[in-house]
Amino acid sequence: MAVTQTLDVWNSVTRSVSIQSLRTALKTVLVAALFVPLYNPNQIVIDKPLQDTYDFIIIGSGWGGSVMASRLTEEPHHSALLLEAGKAGTAFTEWPLMTAFVWGDDDYDWKYRAVRDEGYFIGMTKQRGKILRGRMLGGSSAFNFMTYLRGNRRDYDRWESLGNDGWSFHDVLPYFIRSEDMRDRHLHRSPYHGVGGPVPVSPPRYISDLGPLFIRAAKYLGFSIGDVNGDSQTRFSYPHAYAKHGERWSAARAFLRPASHRPNLNIQVQAHVTRIIIDPVTKRARGVVFFKKKKRHVVWARKEVILSAGTFQSPQLLKLSGVGPCGELNKFGIPCIHDLPGVGENLQSQVGLGDVDFITEKNRGLTLPFLFSPTSLAKYLKHRSGPLATQLTVDGIGFAHSGVDNSTLHYDWPDLSFYFLNMAMATDGGYLFKDKEAVNSKLWKRFAPHSYKSGYRIVPVNNRPRSRGRVLLRSRNPFQHPDIFLNHFDDPHDLAVLREGGRLAERLGTTPPFLRVGAKLNSEPNPYCFKHPAGGPDWWDCRIRVFTLNIVQETSTCAMGPPDDHYAVVDNQLRVYGIAGLRVVDVSVFPRITSGTNNAPVIMVAERAADLVKAYWHAVHLGVDPAEYVDKHVLHSGGVYQYDGKLVDAQVAEPVDNQDFANRIAVELEGDPTEVRAKQTVGKTTKEGRLESVTGEANLLGSHEGNAKELGDGLRFSGDKEDLNEFRYDMV
Repeated sequence: MAVTQTLDVWNSVTRSVSIQSLRTALKTVLVAALFVPLYNPNQIVIDKPLQDTYDFIIIGSGWGGSVMASRLTEEPHHSALLLEAGKAGTAFTEWPLMTAFVWGDDDYDWKYRAVRDEGYFIGMTKQRGKILRGRMLGGSSAFNFMTYLRGNRRDYDRWESLGNDGWSFHDVLPYFIRSEDMRDRHLHRSPYHGVGGPVPVSPPRYISDLGPLFIRAAKYLGFSIGDVNGDSQTRFSYPHAYAKHGERWSAARAFLRPASHRPNLNIQVQAHVTRIIIDPVTKRARGVVFFKKKKRHVVWARKEVILSAGTFQSPQLLKLSGVGPCGELNKFGIPCIHDLPGVGENLQSQVGLGDVDFITEKNRGLTLPFLFSPTSLAKYLKHRSGPLATQLTVDGIGFAHSGVDNSTLHYDWPDLSFYFLNMAMATDGGYLFKDKEAVNSKLWKRFAPHSYKSGYRIVPVNNRPRSRGRVLLRSRNPFQHPDIFLNHFDDPHDLAVLREGGRLAERLGTTPPFLRVGAKLNSEPNPYCFKHPAGGPDWWDCRIRVFTLNIVQETSTCAMGPPDDHYAVVDNQLRVYGIAGLRVVDVSVFPRITSGTNNAPVIMVAERAADLVKAYWHAVHLGVDPAEYVDKHVLHSGGVYQYDGKLVDAQVAEPVDNQDFANRIAVELEGDPTEVRAKQTVGKTTKEGRLESVTGEANLLGSHEGNAKELGDGLRFSGDKEDLNEFRYDMV
């Protein structure tokens, strides 16, 4: 369809101001925008014929699962099956702003809801906050706001201090850099960023006229301006996103699209895993059960099962498979194979205040007529620029200290973040964000008088909440959502941090740069909080509890930790305690939530996990002690894992006692040492072994000669040259 014809259709539809007509028209517009096909727009190869057995079975295709599937199958002798419960994807999410039309869609959104609590979400529909989760290839990376934030270096140093050896900032920084293709020319020489990785990290293609005012406001209050993913975090900045040329670059697009053509990777969609098969005697993960098109399938894993189903479904699947608190499992008649009390506990969730709302003079920021005008559409169709290239209305981010916790006040470890949105709450007339944030009709009265008016919001967020939630089974039905208890504000410290965040947000929004464009606070009374003296602690606490904004950054329900940690589910190699051949690789393993969004950290975790798995099985094939090899070459290597098919370190290459090696491998594979036959050729660069478990299901045959090129080729790419219309900016 010609662009002019598309503009005519678009113009006629937008006049009707109907969300239904907009949805209908968007299919035509997406085709014109070259987002074709509408289904599986990244043309990922899916649903190859199933085999009975694979080396690795990966459950879930978010950042964790996609990275693992791609990295493990870089080696041709590794076969992997990736199982995704959702569909292949939709073109609606490739154009970032159009993602709003997919939120709440049964086909692409898990549509989780938190269990009702009287202490928060008071102004939400049925007093239950929405928890958006992507149900498609790429998971929530194909569904969220795309903001690329790594967190603070002290977050990872704290991970290590909690007993997770090898996870300090020094250890993980090389993995952040490896995955990154920094497309901001100002940061190409930064030692904190990488170029040429699979994930393009781009500056915004479009910033509204309000974006620079936010930066000036921060400077006016004395804050620094600069890269929040670099040497310091206590700064304000325009946002970076995992995007390229104005389009979303999800986990599916970054990792699965180039890997899906490999013969050793099978990606199955609409494949809902219901149980991990665990031998109750040997306590080893053997395979999985999943349903596809109402048909039951069983697939076996030669080496490992990797669980990457996310904060809610990873603990749910572990429990349904017999791993978790035995008391809870017995309640639903699930045989308890291994009692692991931490499964589903320790839930951590960032939370913000949603009603710090400002109104400006006309035609500031984004408005619906401007956003959906034929001119805006033409700019996007032709150049992937203009207001439709907005990063889901996020024009700025910033980090600051609340002053509540004096222990971090003098460190670069801010406990508050701020998101600057270039639309007020009612600028869209309630067509998009009212439903997305589940605002009820009573609270909407505070915003409705300003429908379609220009404005902006500044959302303060508590980076490191102290309150802890949990994920519990609702039943033993694997198709039923678990019960999610967020438990916001169980610790009063979290309220205190957000209280100060709200005050600072109002200060930012009423500085001279904003006042010059007629900005003023939304003065409509809060229908829930009018009894409290305005500006007092009770008034702020009421506002926070009423418009509790769920940031959709939940973590830590299968937390990494040492054996003596009550909440620990996995060790520092992400192996589930008490179960051999099973790892968890997603945001649920974070010991503590990071001071930012989850996207960049979970990419790093998965990159590191892939190296842990590769190194372990390299050591097995080479006939050396896997524990020593992994510790030396991954956990404490000071860089990313490099393997060239031979052992170059003299200490590792020393002869290994055959009997000792056989005993260790037998323990790992839960076999009998007398049935394990190991063969070594000392002094040569290759070794081979035949390892058999008691049941004979875990045969490992191999001589691995290695090829350095196999590990790196076929995945990384430098990308195209920057579009001539790439939006450029200077953070000054």
